[in-house]
Amino acid sequence: MNILSNLSGINTRLRAKILVLAMVPLLLMFALIIGLVTVQSDSLSTNQADLIRTETLASKKQELLKYVELARASVSPIYNAATPHDENAKQAVIDVLNKLTYGEDGYFFAYTYDGTNLVLPYQPEMVGQNIWDVEDTHGFKLLQGLITAAQQGGGFVEYYWHKPSRKEPVKKLSYAIGLEKWGWMVGTGVYIDDIDTQVMSLHNKIDEIISKTFVGLGITLVITIGIMASLAATIHVNAQELADNKLQALNRQLIDSQEEERTRVARELHDGINQILVSVKYRLDSLKEAKNREEISEHLGLGQASLNEAVTELRRISKDLRPTLLDDLGLLPALEDLAKEVTTRSGMTVIFEHHLSVSHVSKAAEITLYRVAQEALHNAEKHSQAKAVDIILQEEEGEIVLTIADDGIGFEEHRLRVNAQSMGLKNMRERIENLDGHFVINSLSQQGTEVRAILPTK
Repeated sequence: MNILSNLSGINTRLRAKILVLAMVPLLLMFALIIGLVTVQSDSLSTNQADLIRTETLASKKQELLKYVELARASVSPIYNAATPHDENAKQAVIDVLNKLTYGEDGYFFAYTYDGTNLVLPYQPEMVGQNIWDVEDTHGFKLLQGLITAAQQGGGFVEYYWHKPSRKEPVKKLSYAIGLEKWGWMVGTGVYIDDIDTQVMSLHNKIDEIISKTFVGLGITLVITIGIMASLAATIHVNAQELADNKLQALNRQLIDSQEEERTRVARELHDGINQILVSVKYRLDSLKEAKNREEISEHLGLGQASLNEAVTELRRISKDLRPTLLDDLGLLPALEDLAKEVTTRSGMTVIFEHHLSVSHVSKAAEITLYRVAQEALHNAEKHSQAKAVDIILQEEEGEIVLTIADDGIGFEEHRLRVNAQSMGLKNMRERIENLDGHFVINSLSQQGTEVRAILPTK
């Protein structure tokens, strides 16, 4: 009895040691993953913020240049015909600038080179005042900066100024030009406080994603520890086989999670496309200031071109992430559409043939076969220099066989072995093997390449 008790105690301690030894690297791995996620998310947040800020500023600068050109064109007939001391002409230009407002907070301003205000539509009480030494809330002498930019042939200046719709000073980007004959600075500006709002929104979304990721990692860690504890309690001679099966199940789960994530991202891209169309708004705003049919036609053409580009890009990204045909109509229509799309885009002739019943194909197999075909066509388009590609999907003796063959330059034997280790081909192989299938590549130099994926039927 004592011997059995001692053996039981030894076995229990052995299981505990195995569990601890297995958990230590697991905990270290999760700590490393959390650290990497944190670092990468911070880097992503910073890079995205810089990208948004840069693109938005560039868009607003282009917008300002158009407005300034509009003002210049409006006053040029008066200014060019006037003398340096033509008071009537000066007043006419002032009247024109006072009327040139746009949007909710857009207007033009004018000052003499010594700092006296001539035009300020939203603050008429300042007309006639000299604000040469006025500073914004950050101590910047904004008028001196604007006049200097105008005297140098025109330029952009950032400062803080009262926003009419908010009744408070916010960051503003202005562009100033000079009317040298009269010693005037004329300019306009746009408020760029919305850039910080967009950046803050981006940070919040990334923080939310990080929080969800950490929660998911925590749940995964708890589940994994539970599984490991169960395995340690029931360890036996088939432990290696059990671990291999478990690893294969986790790999399947990982692939399923990736597909779910692709679907979610595609949906979010579709729902959030309005963010892409912000640039279209800036182009269409100029329609309010159009003077004739030609200008209206030009602005509408630019806006329509941008919209078409956004729609095309959205469809391309969404289809790459998760083709709706695969979910709505199934594998065969999705592959047919993929073949037509690659034919149109690349110039290769892609022919799709099939001889099977889709009822024998599981949902997981449909997704896997589509991704394999997608990756194989991408490789053919990018590397093979092929003129034609055949896609054949058929059922042979209880197996589903997908064959993609091209007439491209192929690979020599040693290059085929090296290329088989590439990420794309490796992913295809792992997808097929995770469904208990087989993946084969055959290729010879100047004789094309054949990719074959074999899966068991449902």
